[in-house]
Amino acid sequence: MQNVPVSGWQRKHDAIGAAALTLFARDGYERTSVDAIAAEAGVSKRTVYSHYGDKENLFLQVLRETYDAMRDRVQDIADRNLRDVDNVQEALTACIGEIVRTITRAPERSTLVRLVISEAPHFPAILDLWHNRGIVPIIAEPLAKLAASGRLSADDPALAAQHLSALTFGQVNNASMMGTVQLSDAEADRIITTGIAAFLRAYGPPAR
Repeated sequence: MQNVPVSGWQRKHDAIGAAALTLFARDGYERTSVDAIAAEAGVSKRTVYSHYGDKENLFLQVLRETYDAMRDRVQDIADRNLRDVDNVQEALTACIGEIVRTITRAPERSTLVRLVISEAPHFPAILDLWHNRGIVPIIAEPLAKLAASGRLSADDPALAAQHLSALTFGQVNNASMMGTVQLSDAEADRIITTGIAAFLRAYGPPAR
C-alpha cells in the first residue's frame, strides 16, 4: 500500500494539535496562550485561528482528535485479533495485550487522561468523549459474535465487555496510576492473563 502524501495544511494542523496538547498538559488551559501554541508549532497566530477557531474550540478539538485517533487504533487492533477466532482465550489475550502495549502506554494517552481529570469541571463537554465511545463498545461487538456462535455465554455483550475491561484495562490503569508509572511487560501480562481467566470463568460457554 502506497503512503499518501501529507498536505502542507495537514502538517500545520497536526503541528498545532501536538503543540497545543503539550502546552495544555504542561501549563493548564488558563495559562496556555494561543501565542505560545503558535510559537511551539512554528506557525503564526493567525494560522492557529484559521485551523481551530478560538482557544476553547482548539482545546476541545485537540482532545477529541487525540481521543479519536487512539480509538481508531483500538478498533484496528480488535478487528485484526477478534475477527476469526479459533481459541477465545488466546485471541482475547493477544487483543488486549496489543492494546495495552500500544495504546495505554502511549504518552498522549496519559496526557489526555490528566487533561480530562483537571479540566473536566470547567469543560463538561470533555466527558462526552467517554460516554458510549470508549473501548467497551468496540470490544462488545466481537463478544456478541462469540456469544452468538456459542463460544461465550453472554446474554448482554455490552455488560460482558464492561467486566472484561474492568478486569484487564481497569487493573492496568490502577497499577500504572493511569499511565504515570511504567509497568513491566511481565506485570502487564500477569494482569491481562489473570483478568481474562477470571472473565472466562464467568462468561465461558457452558460445559457440554
